[in-house]
Amino acid sequence: MHKFVCLTATEADAPAIAALANQHTYQQLSEADRRGGFLTGVFTVPALQAMLASVPGQVAYRQGELAGFVVNSHLDPERYPPLVQQISALLPTLLYRQRPLADYRWFFYGPVLVQPAYRGQGLLRALFEANRRTLAGRYEVGVAFIAAENVASLHVHIHKLGLEAVGELVFTGTAYVILAFEVS
Repeated sequence: MHKFVCLTATEADAPAIAALANQHTYQQLSEADRRGGFLTGVFTVPALQAMLASVPGQVAYRQGELAGFVVNSHLDPERYPPLVQQISALLPTLLYRQRPLADYRWFFYGPVLVQPAYRGQGLLRALFEANRRTLAGRYEVGVAFIAAENVASLHVHIHKLGLEAVGELVFTGTAYVILAFEVS
């Protein structure tokens, strides 16, 4: 088991997060590597800095190397890419525990990544739980979206971390599952 240093992510972490995230996007990975999970989109340092400034995230380092991260956000919808704008527009119609998601104090959870070499060691759970502790009292619900074909990420988030599927969306031919979880 590797030893990790987990910290609240700041805007200063954005360059390292962008570099790691962009290595693990759908476009960058082979079909075989995508089976382990992938990220959707392209991540710029300014966009990640804005996200981290809006809602704290989490980072994990091992010997100075970024091993994993959780980025959260709650920005004005027009500051997001079109996919996230469409998901934002759906929140009043999606129910979580019999209430529309838009009625909660909510934030977007993701992108999230653990480097392949460090998967299966509980690092994502540690980041997820640290994230919940950090945001407890400020937010009630986290909202995530994962490409339906990203079976590995869906499995971990639903079966290991307890997120609940609350809706679906097809955007430019790709199906996404929208998930929610209670913060406290």
